[in-house]
Amino acid sequence: MKYSVNRKLAHLINRCGFKTNEIEEIRKLYSGEPFDPEDEGIVKLVSLSRALCEEYERLGATLYDNDLRYRLAKGRRLEILRLLFCGRLMVADVRPGINLIIGLVDAPSLTFFNYDATFYPALVSFGKRVEVSPKTTFGEDKPLSYYAESGLPVIEIGEDVWIGAASSLRGGIKIGDNCVISAGSDVNVDVPSSSVALGRPAVIKQLSSFEEEEIEKGSPFSEEEEKKLYLAVSGWKKLSRIKFHSILSGKRFNVADRKLFFIYSATHRICEALDAPDAKSGVKNVGLKMLFPLHGDNVTVGKRLHLDMMGTTKLGDNVQIGDDVTLGGTLVLGDNVTLSDGACLFSLSRPSGKTRHFFSFRHGFVKLGRHETTRIADNVTIGKNAVIIPGSFVDKNVPDGGIWAGDGLVKISAVNS
Repeated sequence: MKYSVNRKLAHLINRCGFKTNEIEEIRKLYSGEPFDPEDEGIVKLVSLSRALCEEYERLGATLYDNDLRYRLAKGRRLEILRLLFCGRLMVADVRPGINLIIGLVDAPSLTFFNYDATFYPALVSFGKRVEVSPKTTFGEDKPLSYYAESGLPVIEIGEDVWIGAASSLRGGIKIGDNCVISAGSDVNVDVPSSSVALGRPAVIKQLSSFEEEEIEKGSPFSEEEEKKLYLAVSGWKKLSRIKFHSILSGKRFNVADRKLFFIYSATHRICEALDAPDAKSGVKNVGLKMLFPLHGDNVTVGKRLHLDMMGTTKLGDNVQIGDDVTLGGTLVLGDNVTLSDGACLFSLSRPSGKTRHFFSFRHGFVKLGRHETTRIADNVTIGKNAVIIPGSFVDKNVPDGGIWAGDGLVKISAVNS
């Protein structure tokens, strides 16, 4: 349900220190009407929003020497989210990198934002149970003043929608219920309910044509390797050996399981700590060994690494990982592999419909997924901002901005029907 304009304005006055004579142009902004971008109230709104987003990221990238300091920082981060989302209680975690203007985004409490969700000037509304993957953008990279005479564009997103990583949703579009926006997609048209969008620009297909039967793929790791991974992961939270094997073998699993959620959270916390200004080289090395129990020699990792879950990725010798790289799910990287800045590799897919996620009072918010092993052959370079989607085998270099699906490069301009 959307917040009314009046309720947002009351939030600014009661919680954000705005005066009644500062909100008239903001009212027009929130209503999608033409507005004055140089108005004192709007300038204040943009400045406060930027400061809150920067503080949120700074708190997430700080090493805390005791649990109390961490809990206090976590409480402050929750308070910042309430300010940014006009009082909404964000149940799911929001990773660092959130970038938005207060009051322009309406999101129910079960919306999940992964890191680097960027909202350019637009009025964005989310339905229930929407999951936003890393490095997604909403709207277009234009200054607020660009929309002064026309008013802000609108983006409407339905219920039970999964927005894949590194995808872009342009202004003026509507996403129906139960849709999947595939990783790397650029969506500039409406997406009907129960559809999937894939490509740049996105091509729309019915989601039913993408349904897969449950297929036993098998773990990509040897018995000894899997044992080492299991022991490393279970050091954080004791998992069932059978459950861990099922995850690595490509079977569907509940990513909202309490034990798995703890491991996800620990993984993300370690990734954030790697970039802390006061983190010493020894601490970083220990952190990388925790994240990658199976790794070869001469492995280098850049800044702002995002790993979805520790213990599911194997790195060969001479692997170079650039800045802002995202790794999700069961991955095997061969020797002499280079991941350039902004590259995204995934093996975690989401089935559609009721099997994808549901809510119950007993189990809470449940999302069923599947790890489909993504393999990178020896001597391969993945270009900047390239996206490798679940289940792929990459044996050739991928150019900057390329999307690799299965065993070949998907055309950048569009995806063939």
